Amino acid sequence: MRQLRYFLLFLVFTGSLSAQTSLNDYLKIAAEQNPSLNAKFSMYMAELERVNQYGSLPDPTVSFGYFISPVETRVGAQRFKLSIGQMFPWMGTLKVREQAAASMAKVKFEAFQEAKGQLFLKIQSKWLALYALDRELELMASNLEILGSYEPITKTKYESNLVSLADLIRVQINIDNATSQIDISRLKRDALVADFNTMLNRPLATKVVIPDVLNLNLNNPISRDSIMNQPRLQTVKANLESLAFDTKLADLKRKPNIGVGLEYGFISKRQGVSIADNGKDILAPTLTMSLPVFGKRNRSIKKEIALKKESFEAELTAVENEIKNEWANAGFEVESAKRELELYKTEIEKLEVLLSVLISEYSNNNRDFEILLSTQQRLLQLQLAQINAQVKVQKAYFQKNYLAAQTLNEIR
Repeated sequence: MRQLRYFLLFLVFTGSLSAQTSLNDYLKIAAEQNPSLNAKFSMYMAELERVNQYGSLPDPTVSFGYFISPVETRVGAQRFKLSIGQMFPWMGTLKVREQAAASMAKVKFEAFQEAKGQLFLKIQSKWLALYALDRELELMASNLEILGSYEPITKTKYESNLVSLADLIRVQINIDNATSQIDISRLKRDALVADFNTMLNRPLATKVVIPDVLNLNLNNPISRDSIMNQPRLQTVKANLESLAFDTKLADLKRKPNIGVGLEYGFISKRQGVSIADNGKDILAPTLTMSLPVFGKRNRSIKKEIALKKESFEAELTAVENEIKNEWANAGFEVESAKRELELYKTEIEKLEVLLSVLISEYSNNNRDFEILLSTQQRLLQLQLAQINAQVKVQKAYFQKNYLAAQTLNEIR
């Protein structure tokens, strides 16, 4: 019992530190240190670099030619030639390429946002689980102390032949069971703390500060319209936008590319003759143009784009329906939990009065001890259910936050 009191003091002490480390602080740590989230962000940054790549002109070309058998001209033999050229895509092509790359980067960004939202939701869920477990440990410890207070009363009555041995055995069984449940819950807490710290990329045994009071958000101001900003929806919309640019690029591929260049030819002087411009080198500007005459590949690209568009439009509808359903379920969880909290509050108040009467009656006479124990356990069950209902409300609020793409919250 003394060790149990020390453990409870530890829980109270950690609860008093909650002002120093809020849930938002843990979310910020995860945003900075979670490796999976960092991987998503790096993929987004890598995709963003492609905007510069696709918006740039192709590299210029340089060619060199050496004539094994020199070509004789009037002013001398041509020994070699050197040329440089630059191809230019059709007008507007580079801009559309940039826009297409930017839209794909947006897809990666929305994927990162969705990963962050999912991670935050997991952290919030584990945080609530730790809160619930701490409160349950406090209740179970209090219940154990009450059961412990019954034992000497029952033992005295048994020694006075006022009650049977069965009453004493019952209370001892209940004490053993309560002690075992507390030990199991402590082990469970260690596992939850390790899981929580894993998501923050911290040492598994790092202390997690949990408040001793949960301020419920019973009046959630988030509107249903805000779910249209959900990253899952934005990802599909970004994919549709990228297809529009792909269509423009497919049309532009039917336009020729224009190339300009300059060619230089080295001419050696003719010997033994005197002519104008003897050995004068050749300098010739060049103009080239691609001929997009093969349209089969382009038609296939357009068909592929059309099929992808059908797929993304269907996916958009499916995701919208899924998110609306999740929002409705979260609303149901809030309302049902509110009703449960009202019911539990009333029942707990009545049971506390009843328990007080039963304890008084058992102390003064030989009232049925089994009824007293069952009432005590029923009170504990209702108190645990009350905690779970509180967590249920807060969890639904976090779910709505996630659906509305609002990752941080006001819980401290």
